Amino acid sequence: MLQRWFNIRALVSLTVLASISVMLVTSILMFVYSHNVAVATLHTVIGFCLLLAACWHLKNNFTPLKGYLRLRFWGNKSRYKMTLPIAVGFIALLTAMSWFGVQPIKQFYQWGMTMRASDLAGSKHELRYIVLDKTLDAPSVNQLTVEFKAGRAFQWPQYAIWLETLEGDFVQPIYVTEKLATNNFENRVSQRDKEYVFTENPFDREGFTIEQAFELVVEPETRKTRFRVESLPVFLHKMMVIGEKENQPFEGKLIADAYTGATMMDNFVYRVGVDETLTGRYKLKLEMNQSFDFNHYYSSDRFPNDAVYSGEGFSAQPSVIYETEIDFDKPAVLSQMALVGRGHHSGKNGLVHSDLSGMTTALQLVDRVLVQVE
Repeated sequence: MLQRWFNIRALVSLTVLASISVMLVTSILMFVYSHNVAVATLHTVIGFCLLLAACWHLKNNFTPLKGYLRLRFWGNKSRYKMTLPIAVGFIALLTAMSWFGVQPIKQFYQWGMTMRASDLAGSKHELRYIVLDKTLDAPSVNQLTVEFKAGRAFQWPQYAIWLETLEGDFVQPIYVTEKLATNNFENRVSQRDKEYVFTENPFDREGFTIEQAFELVVEPETRKTRFRVESLPVFLHKMMVIGEKENQPFEGKLIADAYTGATMMDNFVYRVGVDETLTGRYKLKLEMNQSFDFNHYYSSDRFPNDAVYSGEGFSAQPSVIYETEIDFDKPAVLSQMALVGRGHHSGKNGLVHSDLSGMTTALQLVDRVLVQVE
């Protein structure tokens, strides 16, 4: 019945032709212009379509293909003679030249890179950075420069940067936001509708105002009551153990002014001196957390029996931890921090949990962090 409407061989051949035509265009676009998700997706999808159609085409033409694969150099049946060796040799030559970067293949590839770089330079957005230099306040032999580029989910996080040994022993803070340093989370809110379940960041909704879902707590939880360990549990557990303040009321400053400041709400470059003259390798860590970033897994009702998570902290997705190794014997070496895990969702411990399942926008708070010893 279907043969009355179309021919399968013709359908396969035309599909191959159409797929090759689309891939030709997308290949040129990917060669000339900087990476575009839509073009790359189209190229990949049509590529798989071409692969399936090509397999079907080979099935329909298997008999003549077997003839092409026969190496018969003599006699009446030597119709194709050197066709197969020439085809295989040509592809092998191109593969080897591309793999080892032989001219003119290398020059052709560099030409494409030049065009893509020109396109990227013409379309890139302007980046703005806050520059904070504290090296003048406390001159030091060892100095660190941290360049932070915010991710697309970055809004109002709390964060801490600190230095520790390779074994995990705390050395000193590098930068801590003021609220963390003073344990001062006095601007608390209470949810109006206690039955409503948050499965997303409400502040991502267009036109949303805080008054629609929350009201300001008249008598906020004071810093004398407890540490807000759910904010940055890895850093605060480490600090509380060192300061012997765990589970004790606290009022005052946890961190010296030289290493604290307001939350920088944009990309920043931060320079600071190290207290002691250090040699060898150390770890630099960053912990960051953003309130209200609920999702379908870390919804507001995920842990109903956890008084901290289900309280009025609205911590939502737990903190994320980045780290890198730096070597004070090798200044001017630029290193990039890598995501290594998350903190506990309600701050019950200071462990770095490697399981990131259920995390979504919290993984988009940071675009990159570069560190340099000076």
